[in-house]
Order: sequence, then structure tokens, then C-alpha cells
Amino acid sequence: MLETIERIINNVLLPCLAAIGDWLSSLDFGAMLSEGVYFVFHLSLTHYLLLAEALFTIGLLGVMTRRNLIALIISIELMLNAANINFLAFGQYLGNASGSVMAVFVLALAAAEAAVGLAIGLYLYRRNGTIDVEQFHSLRG
Repeated sequence: MLETIERIINNVLLPCLAAIGDWLSSLDFGAMLSEGVYFVFHLSLTHYLLLAEALFTIGLLGVMTRRNLIALIISIELMLNAANINFLAFGQYLGNASGSVMAVFVLALAAAEAAVGLAIGLYLYRRNGTIDVEQFHSLRG
């Protein structure tokens, strides 16, 4: 039994690993990295706006169709990230840092929103045993 395993390792596994090692050593990772950096920094404003629009649309659909509080918070986070992409894209396009400053403010707002939303969700779960947003009427005093 051990001889069979040893033959499989020597005749199949080791040649495959050697071939993979040869292939990896032939790759030029520096060129790949520089091409990737060139691609990212040479996208037009339209590319960023289309990405932000897609994220915002997905987030908006999530807010409109989901009843679970966690799914709503995630959808709102997607919408805020879409706004961040817009701020950063226009800041880069206009050549100033105001977009980055606004993105930091939006990140702080998103953290506060998540904390408050999770606190409300925890209260709802303890009170009603569910985090269905239809139960928000039970929060009235």
C-alpha cells in the first residue's frame, strides 16, 4: 500500500508540482502589476460613475424589497459606498482633495448608521423575537 502511494507521489504529484512551479517562475509579476496600476489610474470618469450607479441601484432595490433589518443596513451601506465612489471620482477628475474629505465623512456616517441600526435591531429582537421591519410600529411608546 505504501509503495503504491509513493509511486503516485513520485510519478504524478511531483511532476505536476514541478510543472506548476516552472509556469509560475515564467510569469512576470512586475509587468502584471504595472499593467494593473495603469488600468486603474486610466479609467475615465464614466467608468467610475457607471460602477457607482450600479451599486446605488442594487442598494436601492435592496432597501425597497427587503424586510430584514440586516439586509436593509447592508443595502444602505451599498448606497453610501456608491456615493463615496462618486466623491472620489469627481475629486480625482477635478484634481482636488475635497472628494476624499467627503468620503471620510461618509464613512463616519456609515459607521454611526450601522451602530444605531444594529442597536435598534437588537432591541426589536429582544422584544419581539424577530428583526422584521414591519414590527417597527411596536417601538411607539
